[in-house]
Amino acid sequence: MLAVALSGAASGVVLFADYVGEIHRLLHGNEYWILAASAALVITGGWMELQSRRRHNHGFPWLFAFSVFCFFANVTMIVLHRAS
Repeated sequence: MLAVALSGAASGVVLFADYVGEIHRLLHGNEYWILAASAALVITGGWMELQSRRRHNHGFPWLFAFSVFCFFANVTMIVLHRAS
């Protein structure tokens, strides 16, 4: 039974790795479009944050700051990956 369980687990890992590999190739083929869409979303979020702050006094915009951080992390990853 242990051999059957390990065989099933190994098959699952191989299938998952193939699936992730396909997604990885798809993302690499479209990473500049994805980055442009991400930049557009960050700019839109910044505009919406500014409009909201003109009407209401809020605390620090943690969610917007996190989205800006993620955008720059993506840019950094793409630059480092392309450099290697």
